[in-house]
Amino acid sequence: MSLVKGLLLLAALAGGLGIVVGFFGASFHPFDSAAHFRFLLAIVLVGIALVALGTRAWPAFGLAAGFAALGLAFTLPWLLPGRAQPAPDGQPSYTLLQMNLRFDAADKTEAVRRIAEARPDIVTLQEVTDDWRTLFSQLSETYPFQTYCGLELDRDGIAILSRRPSVGEPLCQARNGGVTQRVDLNGRVLAVTSLHLDWPWPKHHWRQITRIGDSLRRADGPSLLGGDFNAAPWSAAVATLARDSGLRILHGIGPTWVTMQFTAVWPRWLGLPLDQLLASPDVVVDRVETLTRTTSDHLPVLLRFSLAPSAPATIPDSAQPATASARADEPIPSDGA
Repeated sequence: MSLVKGLLLLAALAGGLGIVVGFFGASFHPFDSAAHFRFLLAIVLVGIALVALGTRAWPAFGLAAGFAALGLAFTLPWLLPGRAQPAPDGQPSYTLLQMNLRFDAADKTEAVRRIAEARPDIVTLQEVTDDWRTLFSQLSETYPFQTYCGLELDRDGIAILSRRPSVGEPLCQARNGGVTQRVDLNGRVLAVTSLHLDWPWPKHHWRQITRIGDSLRRADGPSLLGGDFNAAPWSAAVATLARDSGLRILHGIGPTWVTMQFTAVWPRWLGLPLDQLLASPDVVVDRVETLTRTTSDHLPVLLRFSLAPSAPATIPDSAQPATASARADEPIPSDGA
Protein backbone atom coordinates (compact mmCIF):
# COMPACT_ATOMS: atom_id res chain seq x y z
CA MET A 1 0.00 0.00 0.00
CA SER A 2 2.87 2.40 0.74
CA LEU A 3 4.05 1.94 -2.86
CA VAL A 4 0.57 2.91 -4.15
CA LYS A 5 0.53 5.99 -1.90
CA GLY A 6 3.98 6.98 -3.12
CA LEU A 7 2.95 6.65 -6.77
CA LEU A 8 -0.19 8.68 -6.14
CA LEU A 9 1.88 11.42 -4.51
CA LEU A 10 4.27 11.51 -7.48
CA ALA A 11 1.35 11.60 -9.93
CA ALA A 12 -0.23 14.49 -8.00
CA LEU A 13 3.05 16.40 -8.01
CA ALA A 14 3.59 15.84 -11.73
CA GLY A 15 0.05 16.94 -12.62
CA GLY A 16 0.30 19.94 -10.34
CA LEU A 17 3.62 20.97 -11.86
CA GLY A 18 2.07 20.79 -15.33
CA ILE A 19 -0.68 23.18 -14.22
CA VAL A 20 1.61 25.63 -12.39
CA VAL A 21 4.21 26.04 -15.15
CA GLY A 22 1.45 26.94 -17.61
CA PHE A 23 0.91 30.23 -15.78
CA PHE A 24 4.39 31.35 -16.87
CA GLY A 25 3.86 30.74 -20.60
CA ALA A 26 4.22 34.39 -21.58
CA SER A 27 7.77 34.43 -20.21
CA PHE A 28 8.81 30.98 -21.44
CA HIS A 29 6.84 29.71 -24.42
CA PRO A 30 7.40 25.97 -23.81
CA PHE A 31 5.43 26.41 -20.57
CA ASP A 32 2.50 27.81 -22.56
CA SER A 33 2.39 24.54 -24.50
CA ALA A 34 1.56 22.86 -21.19
CA ALA A 35 -1.10 25.47 -20.42
CA HIS A 36 -3.29 24.28 -23.30
CA PHE A 37 -3.80 21.01 -21.40
CA ARG A 38 -4.66 22.69 -18.07
CA PHE A 39 -8.29 21.55 -18.05
CA LEU A 40 -7.41 17.94 -18.90
CA LEU A 41 -4.70 17.91 -16.23
CA ALA A 42 -7.24 19.17 -13.71
CA ILE A 43 -9.64 16.35 -14.64
CA VAL A 44 -6.83 13.79 -14.23
CA LEU A 45 -5.99 15.27 -10.82
CA VAL A 46 -9.63 14.93 -9.75
CA GLY A 47 -9.33 11.22 -10.55
CA ILE A 48 -6.08 10.96 -8.60
CA ALA A 49 -7.70 12.73 -5.65
CA LEU A 50 -10.58 10.24 -5.62
CA VAL A 51 -8.22 7.25 -5.69
CA ALA A 52 -6.10 8.82 -2.96
CA LEU A 53 -9.21 9.38 -0.86
CA GLY A 54 -10.17 5.74 -1.22
CA THR A 55 -6.70 4.54 -0.20
CA ARG A 56 -6.33 7.12 2.59
CA ALA A 57 -3.26 8.60 0.90
CA TRP A 58 -3.83 11.98 2.51
CA PRO A 59 -0.79 13.90 1.23
CA ALA A 60 -1.57 12.81 -2.34
CA PHE A 61 -5.25 13.66 -1.84
CA GLY A 62 -4.44 17.15 -0.57
CA LEU A 63 -2.04 17.94 -3.40
CA ALA A 64 -4.25 16.49 -6.14
CA ALA A 65 -7.40 18.22 -4.87
CA GLY A 66 -5.62 21.55 -4.46
CA PHE A 67 -4.01 21.54 -7.89
CA ALA A 68 -7.25 20.32 -9.49
CA ALA A 69 -9.14 23.21 -7.92
CA LEU A 70 -6.49 25.64 -9.21
CA GLY A 71 -6.72 24.23 -12.73
CA LEU A 72 -10.52 24.25 -12.82
CA ALA A 73 -10.73 27.77 -11.39
CA PHE A 74 -8.68 29.09 -14.32
CA THR A 75 -10.38 27.09 -17.08
CA LEU A 76 -14.08 26.59 -16.32
CA PRO A 77 -14.94 30.32 -16.59
CA TRP A 78 -13.69 30.19 -20.19
CA LEU A 79 -15.63 27.02 -21.03
CA LEU A 80 -18.99 27.82 -19.45
CA PRO A 81 -21.48 29.87 -21.49
CA GLY A 82 -21.27 33.61 -21.01
CA ARG A 83 -24.20 35.91 -20.40
CA ALA A 84 -26.21 36.60 -23.54
CA GLN A 85 -26.64 40.21 -24.63
CA PRO A 86 -29.66 40.74 -26.89
CA ALA A 87 -29.26 43.13 -29.79
CA PRO A 88 -29.63 46.80 -28.82
CA ASP A 89 -32.97 48.34 -29.74
CA GLY A 90 -33.23 48.92 -33.45
CA GLN A 91 -29.99 47.08 -34.27
CA PRO A 92 -30.07 44.09 -36.65
CA SER A 93 -28.60 40.74 -35.65
CA TYR A 94 -26.01 38.82 -37.67
CA THR A 95 -24.30 35.42 -37.59
CA LEU A 96 -20.73 34.26 -38.18
CA LEU A 97 -19.74 30.62 -38.65
CA GLN A 98 -16.17 29.59 -37.81
CA MET A 99 -14.94 26.33 -39.39
CA ASN A 100 -11.67 24.48 -39.73
CA LEU A 101 -12.55 22.41 -42.79
CA ARG A 102 -9.68 19.91 -42.59
CA PHE A 103 -7.76 20.02 -45.85
CA ASP A 104 -8.19 16.29 -46.56
CA ALA A 105 -11.75 15.82 -45.27
CA ALA A 106 -13.16 12.59 -46.66
CA ASP A 107 -16.63 14.02 -47.29
CA LYS A 108 -16.54 17.71 -48.14
CA THR A 109 -20.30 17.92 -48.65
CA GLU A 110 -20.84 17.74 -44.87
CA ALA A 111 -19.23 21.15 -44.40
CA VAL A 112 -21.31 22.66 -47.19
CA ARG A 113 -24.43 21.14 -45.64
CA ARG A 114 -23.62 22.71 -42.27
CA ILE A 115 -23.23 26.13 -43.90
CA ALA A 116 -26.55 25.69 -45.68
CA GLU A 117 -28.27 24.69 -42.43
CA ALA A 118 -26.86 27.58 -40.38
CA ARG A 119 -27.21 30.19 -43.16
CA PRO A 120 -24.64 32.53 -41.56
CA ASP A 121 -24.00 36.01 -42.86
CA ILE A 122 -20.23 35.45 -42.74
CA VAL A 123 -18.08 32.30 -42.69
CA THR A 124 -14.43 32.18 -41.57
CA LEU A 125 -12.58 29.13 -42.91
CA GLN A 126 -9.21 27.44 -42.38
CA GLU A 127 -7.32 24.62 -44.13
CA VAL A 128 -8.78 25.74 -47.45
CA THR A 129 -7.39 24.11 -50.60
CA ASP A 130 -8.09 24.55 -54.31
CA ASP A 131 -10.57 21.67 -54.06
CA TRP A 132 -12.46 23.49 -51.32
CA ARG A 133 -12.43 26.70 -53.34
CA THR A 134 -13.92 24.90 -56.34
CA LEU A 135 -16.66 23.52 -54.12
CA PHE A 136 -17.45 26.91 -52.57
CA SER A 137 -17.66 28.50 -56.02
CA GLN A 138 -20.92 26.59 -56.32
CA LEU A 139 -22.26 28.74 -53.46
CA SER A 140 -21.55 31.98 -55.29
CA GLU A 141 -25.23 32.90 -55.55
CA THR A 142 -25.66 32.65 -51.78
CA TYR A 143 -22.15 33.86 -50.89
CA PRO A 144 -21.12 36.13 -53.76
CA PHE A 145 -18.29 37.74 -51.78
CA GLN A 146 -15.50 35.20 -51.34
CA THR A 147 -12.00 36.11 -50.15
CA TYR A 148 -9.15 33.59 -50.38
CA CYS A 149 -5.59 33.81 -49.14
CA GLY A 150 -2.60 31.48 -49.15
CA LEU A 151 -4.00 28.66 -51.28
CA GLU A 152 -0.50 28.24 -52.72
CA LEU A 153 0.56 27.01 -49.28
CA ASP A 154 -1.25 23.75 -50.03
CA ARG A 155 -3.14 22.83 -46.85
CA ASP A 156 -2.94 26.19 -45.05
CA GLY A 157 -5.26 28.38 -47.10
CA ILE A 158 -7.70 30.68 -45.30
CA ALA A 159 -10.92 32.21 -46.55
CA ILE A 160 -13.94 34.37 -45.75
CA LEU A 161 -17.34 33.87 -47.37
CA SER A 162 -19.96 36.60 -47.03
CA ARG A 163 -23.51 37.35 -48.05
CA ARG A 164 -22.78 41.00 -47.35
CA PRO A 165 -20.74 43.20 -49.71
CA SER A 166 -16.98 43.32 -49.33
CA VAL A 167 -15.41 46.77 -48.87
CA GLY A 168 -11.98 47.48 -50.31
CA GLU A 169 -9.17 45.01 -50.79
CA PRO A 170 -8.34 42.21 -48.33
CA LEU A 171 -5.27 42.16 -46.14
CA CYS A 172 -3.64 38.76 -46.83
CA GLN A 173 -0.92 37.57 -44.46
CA ALA A 174 -0.80 33.95 -45.47
CA ARG A 175 2.48 33.07 -43.78
CA ASN A 176 1.19 34.54 -40.55
CA GLY A 177 -2.05 32.61 -40.96
CA GLY A 178 -4.49 35.49 -41.38
CA VAL A 179 -6.70 37.27 -43.89
CA THR A 180 -8.84 40.33 -43.12
CA GLN A 181 -11.72 41.59 -45.23
CA ARG A 182 -13.97 44.52 -44.42
CA VAL A 183 -17.68 43.78 -44.80
CA ASP A 184 -20.61 46.18 -45.16
CA LEU A 185 -23.34 45.40 -42.59
CA ASN A 186 -26.16 47.77 -43.45
CA GLY A 187 -23.85 50.78 -43.65
CA ARG A 188 -21.53 49.72 -40.81
CA VAL A 189 -18.13 48.37 -41.82
CA LEU A 190 -17.01 45.30 -39.88
CA ALA A 191 -13.41 44.08 -40.23
CA VAL A 192 -13.56 40.27 -40.35
CA THR A 193 -10.45 38.12 -39.94
CA SER A 194 -9.99 34.40 -40.52
CA LEU A 195 -6.93 33.09 -38.66
CA HIS A 196 -5.10 29.77 -38.56
CA LEU A 197 -2.10 29.62 -36.25
CA ASP A 198 0.56 26.93 -36.41
CA TRP A 199 0.97 24.45 -33.56
CA PRO A 200 2.46 25.80 -30.30
CA TRP A 201 6.12 25.58 -29.34
CA PRO A 202 8.25 23.99 -30.74
CA LYS A 203 6.36 24.98 -33.92
CA HIS A 204 6.03 28.57 -35.23
CA HIS A 205 2.84 29.57 -33.41
CA TRP A 206 4.40 32.41 -31.35
CA ARG A 207 6.28 33.86 -34.31
CA GLN A 208 2.97 34.28 -36.15
CA ILE A 209 1.36 35.91 -33.10
CA THR A 210 4.22 38.41 -32.83
CA ARG A 211 3.98 39.36 -36.50
CA ILE A 212 0.23 39.59 -36.94
CA GLY A 213 -1.09 41.12 -33.71
CA ASP A 214 -0.60 44.85 -34.39
CA SER A 215 -1.88 44.57 -37.96
CA LEU A 216 -5.29 43.46 -36.63
CA ARG A 217 -5.76 46.56 -34.47
CA ARG A 218 -8.42 48.91 -35.85
CA ALA A 219 -9.47 52.19 -34.29
CA ASP A 220 -12.19 53.26 -36.72
CA GLY A 221 -14.83 50.55 -36.37
CA PRO A 222 -15.86 47.10 -35.13
CA SER A 223 -13.73 43.99 -35.66
CA LEU A 224 -14.43 40.28 -35.40
CA LEU A 225 -11.92 37.44 -35.65
CA GLY A 226 -12.65 33.73 -35.98
CA GLY A 227 -10.07 31.01 -36.27
CA ASP A 228 -8.28 27.86 -35.29
CA PHE A 229 -5.67 29.15 -32.85
CA ASN A 230 -4.28 25.74 -31.89
CA ALA A 231 -4.34 27.28 -28.42
CA ALA A 232 -6.70 27.33 -25.43
CA PRO A 233 -8.52 30.58 -24.56
CA TRP A 234 -6.76 30.86 -21.18
CA SER A 235 -3.28 30.54 -22.69
CA ALA A 236 -0.69 33.31 -22.88
CA ALA A 237 -0.73 32.93 -26.67
CA VAL A 238 -4.40 33.88 -27.05
CA ALA A 239 -4.12 36.59 -24.39
CA THR A 240 -1.14 38.13 -26.21
CA LEU A 241 -2.93 38.19 -29.55
CA ALA A 242 -6.04 39.70 -27.94
CA ARG A 243 -3.96 42.40 -26.26
CA ASP A 244 -1.99 43.27 -29.41
CA SER A 245 -5.10 43.42 -31.58
CA GLY A 246 -7.25 45.29 -29.05
CA LEU A 247 -9.90 42.56 -29.10
CA ARG A 248 -11.55 40.56 -26.32
CA ILE A 249 -11.70 36.76 -26.12
CA LEU A 250 -15.23 35.35 -26.18
CA HIS A 251 -16.18 32.82 -23.51
CA GLY A 252 -18.33 29.72 -23.72
CA ILE A 253 -17.18 28.02 -26.93
CA GLY A 254 -15.90 24.94 -25.12
CA PRO A 255 -13.81 22.10 -26.55
CA THR A 256 -13.87 22.04 -30.35
CA TRP A 257 -11.13 19.56 -31.27
CA VAL A 258 -11.36 15.82 -30.72
CA THR A 259 -9.55 13.48 -33.08
CA MET A 260 -11.82 11.32 -35.19
CA GLN A 261 -10.28 8.12 -33.79
CA PHE A 262 -11.40 8.89 -30.24
CA THR A 263 -14.86 10.33 -30.70
CA ALA A 264 -16.43 7.01 -29.78
CA VAL A 265 -14.14 6.54 -26.78
CA TRP A 266 -14.30 9.79 -24.81
CA PRO A 267 -16.91 12.56 -24.61
CA ARG A 268 -16.59 15.83 -26.47
CA TRP A 269 -15.90 17.82 -23.29
CA LEU A 270 -12.54 16.06 -23.01
CA GLY A 271 -11.42 17.62 -26.27
CA LEU A 272 -9.30 20.76 -26.59
CA PRO A 273 -10.77 24.28 -26.98
CA LEU A 274 -8.71 25.35 -29.98
CA ASP A 275 -11.20 27.39 -32.05
CA GLN A 276 -11.57 30.96 -30.77
CA LEU A 277 -13.59 34.09 -31.48
CA LEU A 278 -12.23 37.55 -30.66
CA ALA A 279 -14.30 40.72 -30.90
CA SER A 280 -13.94 44.45 -30.41
CA PRO A 281 -15.96 46.11 -27.60
CA ASP A 282 -18.61 47.37 -30.03
CA VAL A 283 -19.54 43.83 -31.10
CA VAL A 284 -22.46 42.72 -28.90
CA VAL A 285 -22.51 38.95 -28.39
CA ASP A 286 -25.91 37.27 -28.21
CA ARG A 287 -24.95 33.58 -28.26
CA VAL A 288 -22.06 31.26 -29.07
CA GLU A 289 -22.67 27.58 -29.80
CA THR A 290 -21.00 24.62 -31.46
CA LEU A 291 -22.80 22.77 -34.24
CA THR A 292 -22.92 19.12 -35.24
CA ARG A 293 -19.53 17.99 -36.45
CA THR A 294 -18.61 17.50 -40.09
CA THR A 295 -15.85 15.18 -41.31
CA SER A 296 -13.34 17.68 -39.91
CA ASP A 297 -11.68 17.06 -36.55
CA HIS A 298 -12.93 20.51 -35.46
CA LEU A 299 -16.49 21.41 -34.56
CA PRO A 300 -18.14 24.37 -36.33
CA VAL A 301 -18.74 27.39 -34.05
CA LEU A 302 -21.71 29.70 -34.63
CA LEU A 303 -21.78 33.25 -33.24
CA ARG A 304 -24.91 35.42 -33.12
CA PHE A 305 -24.02 39.09 -32.69
CA SER A 306 -25.02 42.67 -33.32
CA LEU A 307 -23.20 45.98 -33.39
CA ALA A 308 -23.49 48.65 -30.73
CA PRO A 309 -25.16 51.85 -32.00
CA SER A 310 -22.75 54.20 -33.68
CA ALA A 311 -22.57 56.66 -36.52
CA PRO A 312 -22.45 54.70 -39.79
CA ALA A 313 -18.98 54.40 -41.28
CA THR A 314 -18.45 56.06 -44.63
CA ILE A 315 -17.65 53.68 -47.46
CA PRO A 316 -15.18 55.24 -49.94
CA ASP A 317 -16.53 55.62 -53.48
CA SER A 318 -13.50 53.72 -54.75
CA ALA A 319 -14.26 50.72 -52.56
CA GLN A 320 -16.67 48.86 -54.81
CA PRO A 321 -18.09 45.55 -53.54
CA ALA A 322 -16.30 42.73 -55.28
CA THR A 323 -15.31 39.11 -54.91
CA ALA A 324 -11.76 39.30 -53.61
CA SER A 325 -8.79 36.98 -53.82
CA ALA A 326 -5.31 37.71 -52.53
CA ARG A 327 -1.86 36.23 -52.77
CA ALA A 328 0.36 35.45 -49.83
CA ASP A 329 2.32 38.32 -48.32
CA GLU A 330 1.20 40.95 -50.82
CA PRO A 331 1.62 44.64 -49.79
CA ILE A 332 -0.81 45.89 -47.17
CA PRO A 333 -3.39 48.29 -48.61
CA SER A 334 -3.58 51.58 -46.73
CA ASP A 335 -7.26 51.04 -45.90
CA GLY A 336 -7.23 47.26 -45.55
CA ALA A 337 -6.75 46.71 -41.81
